[in-house]
Amino acid sequence: MAHRKVSNLALFVDVRRKAAVQAAKTVAVIAGQNGVTLQAGPEQAKVLGFNGAAAAPAFPKAADLMVSLGGDGTLLRAAHLAGPLGIPIIGVDFGRVGFLTEVAASGYETVIAGLLRDGIEPESHIALCARLAGSEKTFYAVNDVHIDRKHHGHIVNFGIHLSGEAIANIPADGIIVASPTGSTAYLLSAGGPIMSPKLQAIGIAPICPHTLFSRPLIVNAEETIEITVPKESSGTQLFVDGQPEVELEPGAKIEVTRAARAVEFVRLDRRYFFHTLERKLHWGTSIKRALDEEREP
Repeated sequence: MAHRKVSNLALFVDVRRKAAVQAAKTVAVIAGQNGVTLQAGPEQAKVLGFNGAAAAPAFPKAADLMVSLGGDGTLLRAAHLAGPLGIPIIGVDFGRVGFLTEVAASGYETVIAGLLRDGIEPESHIALCARLAGSEKTFYAVNDVHIDRKHHGHIVNFGIHLSGEAIANIPADGIIVASPTGSTAYLLSAGGPIMSPKLQAIGIAPICPHTLFSRPLIVNAEETIEITVPKESSGTQLFVDGQPEVELEPGAKIEVTRAARAVEFVRLDRRYFFHTLERKLHWGTSIKRALDEEREP
């Protein structure tokens, strides 16, 4: 695949982190040295001290690449802006976990300069689109959509339909619908499988099901998944990538499909996902070895 040239660079920065703010200013210098136009959202531009030309009211339209400076949460927020517009994204890790971010905080200058000089080769991962029945508003999700109860102590009997066919009624605390990218997030914590991020599939898993026979399910990415809340149930909420979005009425229906636009990540290492699984989640590593490595200075 041919590399795409970068002539317009968008920055999305966790302005609470001093190191990320300083890195943004360094990236601005690198962009200038490579003749690349730089843009930031108006509010972030104020904090970063960029001049008016860098504050883009239509941010991040016209960008060829978005660089996220922060943790995984910062990258997810950036992807919600970049993904629906087809703008590739890469993250520099200034957070704690760094599962989604590609570039370490040390040496990011060389990496960014190389991308601006040589171009990028994005990798497409499916994203999800959630819609509340009766509403035209949609929600773009990189990792997952989940419905959860607001009040503890009350099990909800969720209905699940797959492309119009009723497949299950599950008493549980909630239901997660996840993309392959999100399979290492909440889906994993709920007992779901790890999916390769380039897989064309969607995962469904109950949260703390009140049954011995509910298992996570993997379905084709072209399916339409409908989650229903019982008419007698109240106090449930829709979350998108971990953020609360809508309080659901009794009898509400949430439709989840593959998003029209994939999220495009710029990857430097073709085996990035499996290396990260081993490094961050100790996949394929003995418990003793993992503990020994964590103790090392």
